[in-house]
Amino acid sequence: MKYFYLFCLLIVSTGVFSQKKEPVWGYLKDSVTNEPIVLASIANFETKKTVMSSNTGRFKIEVSDNQILSFAAVGYFFDTIAFHKTLLKNDTLYLYLKPLARSLGNVTVYTKSNNAYREDSIERRKDFMGDRVQYAIPVAALSNTGAGLGINLDRYSKHEKEKRKAFAFFEANEKEEYINYRYSAELVNKYSGLKDDALQNFMQESRPSYEWLRKHKTEEDIKYYINDQLKRMKR
Repeated sequence: MKYFYLFCLLIVSTGVFSQKKEPVWGYLKDSVTNEPIVLASIANFETKKTVMSSNTGRFKIEVSDNQILSFAAVGYFFDTIAFHKTLLKNDTLYLYLKPLARSLGNVTVYTKSNNAYREDSIERRKDFMGDRVQYAIPVAALSNTGAGLGINLDRYSKHEKEKRKAFAFFEANEKEEYINYRYSAELVNKYSGLKDDALQNFMQESRPSYEWLRKHKTEEDIKYYINDQLKRMKR
């Protein structure tokens, strides 16, 4: 029952919260190298607000107790955490994402290219589903950061409602990943000339929707979008 409660807490919001939202500071890092993850997206699933991490991996986002934060970056597994004030014993969150890696002989290749989105998405989906044939998946497992809980479905096969919610939650995270790949720092820098904090702030304020990107499939579309956003912000 303990794990079932935590599982449900992770994949669904718990209604309307009366607590006042407050800004939370945190750092997002690579779980292998301990290096900061730059311009990752941090989303509050309750408020639909998304912010970007800085060149040091630092981020600031408003959140209330029991709201769910999601963390996504190009070339990484996404992860989530059900926020609670007890996490802020040191006033700052320190979170880690596990890099997607593919082994070629003795060489490990970490995915960075936008063109690798489809392959990375398949890898994340495989990780989400698990290998049902070769081993038994536990009721709940530690997620990639150790901060949240991984979502495993096999032990809940009779609970279709929970499974549907889990899949919906996974797809919502995949949309965040898709935006990160299409609206990358390299592309925005190319057409805006912005760097460092200016680039972070611009990408955070101008972040396009998943639906818009699906309708506008070319780099040229994004180029015009960036130009329009630059003009809007200069007004």
